[in-house]
Amino acid sequence: MSKKGGSRHIKRLAASKYLKINRKVSKFVTKPNPGRHSLEESIALITFMKERLSNMTAREAKRVLKSGSVLVNGKVVKEQKFPIGFGDIIYIKPENAYYRVTAGKYGVFSVEKINEDEAKKSILKVVGKYTAKKGKIMLKLHNGSTIEGNNDIKVNDSIVLANGKIEKVLKFEEGAKCLVYKGIHAPEAGRIEKINKSNMLMDSTVEIKPEKGERFITTVSNIIVVGA
Repeated sequence: MSKKGGSRHIKRLAASKYLKINRKVSKFVTKPNPGRHSLEESIALITFMKERLSNMTAREAKRVLKSGSVLVNGKVVKEQKFPIGFGDIIYIKPENAYYRVTAGKYGVFSVEKINEDEAKKSILKVVGKYTAKKGKIMLKLHNGSTIEGNNDIKVNDSIVLANGKIEKVLKFEEGAKCLVYKGIHAPEAGRIEKINKSNMLMDSTVEIKPEKGERFITTVSNIIVVGA
């Protein structure tokens, strides 16, 4: 009889380079659930706790998760395979510590420790929008979440989310400050000098003047607007 369903694990050696995990500890690593982030750009919450928080063992990580002491973007998460990716904020209650997932060189998964005030705000990219019941405009964000918005907010704009509410909109436009969080130019920051709209053969691209170095071109999907 054939095995039903997909594999619950992936081989460490075959895992995306984005994860930046120890590939010699064991043969397999927990596979994150699909949905919020792509498989190539996410890591299972249990793996994050075991391998990115050096002071936590596998047994401790499972116990802390089961007790409801882990929050992701302000919500309690107990699922070991919950996917963690760029921009997510993780709070570990026993340590009273906040962490934000950032982009390292070439977009490799990176983590920084932040304080409570920093954890109250997030910059999220709008990757889609649709009209829900009663004409509500819903925004789909890069971390897989949705929030009610308005028609003035466009795809590729960013929103500053504070305590679950939209505090500010950062427009995707020439002159805006952006961060490259995927691809060979990550984690460069700079200004958008020109937007080249897509056609049938090519995705939309932007020309960026970085804070240091020469101008470069990357796809719009690789960047997030972080300032006016």
